[in-house]
Amino acid sequence: MSDVDPLIRRELQWMALGVLENRDLSTMVIERVRRRRRKRVLIAASMIISSIFIASVTYIAIDSISQRSTTATSNGAVGSTDENAIDPSEITGVISDYPLTWEQSVGDVGAISKAAGLNDTLGGLTAIGLKVSWEQCSSGQCPTNWILSLKNKTQDLISVAPSLMVFSNNNPLVSNSRPTTVIPGETVLLVFNFPEFTDELVVAKNASWQWNWFLTTLNS
Repeated sequence: MSDVDPLIRRELQWMALGVLENRDLSTMVIERVRRRRRKRVLIAASMIISSIFIASVTYIAIDSISQRSTTATSNGAVGSTDENAIDPSEITGVISDYPLTWEQSVGDVGAISKAAGLNDTLGGLTAIGLKVSWEQCSSGQCPTNWILSLKNKTQDLISVAPSLMVFSNNNPLVSNSRPTTVIPGETVLLVFNFPEFTDELVVAKNASWQWNWFLTTLNS
């Protein structure tokens, strides 16, 4: 009895507990053992197929996320697939087709800080770049679009409301504030528009141009 297959031996022991007359026990036992073995094989195969399927789906999902992340990074903006997206790291220093100088005067009643320029820090944000776009106005070319690049070089979450001021021959024009929140180590691009130059504002043809940025209250 010790040499009998364990499954067959167990079946014979269970059958010995009941009354089975005129039945071929060997046939019944072998059939039951076969059914149990087929069931075990099917369960094992199902588990293997399920594991392969889950692994395949997980790999495809991770690969898709990785490709999107790589595409976004190469296109210059996290989370953006626009090939024309501006890379914050590319705006360093002053980028302008025409000369600009820095003006130390704030001259705005909403200011809560001193005037700042390039490489100056206010409220935890440091100006690392400025890109100015010029358009045709009554006097020639006027700076209508300004992109200020600010970096959080601290270890804290920074929430401030910067504004930008443009001076034409020392006559100030103030933008609306741009409330922003920047996590440690990240850079934000703030866009300031001055459509007044192309609308009704009269600017001298030989005007000099100055600028600064400063902080206002968050609800301004």
